[in-house]
Amino acid sequence: MNQVRGMRRGSYIFGRSVHNIRIERLWVDVTQGFGKKWKDFFHLLEVYHGLNVDNPLHLWLLHFLFLARINHDAEVWSDSWNHHVLSSRTHAHQTPLDMYRYGIMENGVRGVFPTDDQVSEDGSSDNDYADFGIDWDDLENPRILSHHQLNHQRSVEHESTNLFDANTPEEMNHIEVPETDCPLSPEGLQRLTNHVEHLPYFGNNDEASLVQLWSSAANLIRTFV
Repeated sequence: MNQVRGMRRGSYIFGRSVHNIRIERLWVDVTQGFGKKWKDFFHLLEVYHGLNVDNPLHLWLLHFLFLARINHDAEVWSDSWNHHVLSSRTHAHQTPLDMYRYGIMENGVRGVFPTDDQVSEDGSSDNDYADFGIDWDDLENPRILSHHQLNHQRSVEHESTNLFDANTPEEMNHIEVPETDCPLSPEGLQRLTNHVEHLPYFGNNDEASLVQLWSSAANLIRTFV
């Protein structure tokens, strides 16, 4: 947002998590309804089923076996969440999708990249948003606080105790996703594809079936190298 719209004009609201309790609630839901399941599953593979996170072949195999399933799972979960009815005082009986549509009708289309009629807008300084988004009722919600502290330990250590402090971070979070080019020959890839697609549990999504899928595929590719 800062790169596209400029610095110190309210392009992005920095600050403590209390400045956007709504997104903190969403991250709690994402973790519990979707993310934690896959995190725990990959940890299970690493501890008990031979996954080596430092092995590029294993990382590629994770993408090959599970990326499409993860994306599908994310789409199913997000569609369900977008249609669930909120219990908010200000948006009772509305779904997130309703709020999105009403917001477009009331305020026009919004996004990262400004439209032509938005380019000339002066914007506002970061200080104008000192108390924006603070939900005083959920400020000390233990469920939200514990999730934030668990997943943002580094930022929590340096977090200001002043609720109105913009607290712009010295550096942004960054996750480097390694390239996952296929290390197999065309013949090897076809052999692996045929193997996994003919497994009786290939179409299942329960944990036991996915573990078997990983183990069978991992055992096969060991014969390739």
